[in-house]
Amino acid sequence: MALYHIRKYQESDHKWILGLFSRGMEEHIPATFRHMLMLSHILLLLLGVPLSLFLVYDSWILATVCSFTLLLFLWFLAKYPWRQYVVTCLQTDMFDITKSYLSSCDSCFWVAECRGQVVGMVGALPVKDSPLGKKQLQLLHISVALEHRGEGIAKALVRTVLQFAQDQGYSEVVLETGSLQCDALALYQGMGFQKTGQYFRSILWRLVGIYTVQLSYGLHSGQEGSL
Repeated sequence: MALYHIRKYQESDHKWILGLFSRGMEEHIPATFRHMLMLSHILLLLLGVPLSLFLVYDSWILATVCSFTLLLFLWFLAKYPWRQYVVTCLQTDMFDITKSYLSSCDSCFWVAECRGQVVGMVGALPVKDSPLGKKQLQLLHISVALEHRGEGIAKALVRTVLQFAQDQGYSEVVLETGSLQCDALALYQGMGFQKTGQYFRSILWRLVGIYTVQLSYGLHSGQEGSL
């Protein structure tokens, strides 16, 4: 028997949601930093600038200080897009979750609760500019507390969104995730989502080499039986 249950969001969940969301985004910072260190233009910067300083000034101390400074700058660069994303979300749709997600019958926000604590969450909003002939629902902000992963909560949250979309007459569920979020990609594709495209959110995301992957799940293509 599952030790958690999924229910609609309540105002009393807000502080749990904010903490869960912020921690979930911050988990991507170390992976982003490691990924950046493998990029050719970053490696060239890390090796080339300190070496140039050594050759010009004949000082290992200066070259070492430069290397540490560059690493600190890269760590800041790895943190910035994730923290900026959190700030943006907390100022927009997640500022008032009830108003954004629960004021209409065609959207919703759910939490997974375990022993009185919120350990997972997911939201769903209609896509305003859906392609002609499609009624799309976007899955947003799915997150599960680190200590509760591997318990099937993420899959249950996705199934909740898919079932809601089917009940509301949507033809497709769409979502976006980062290229470094390999576990999330594996989960979605294992549940039947298909990759439809990819893009860089901004110049900064392009600089750090992380692109956004777009996925979709067709509800009227024989996939309903897997819900």
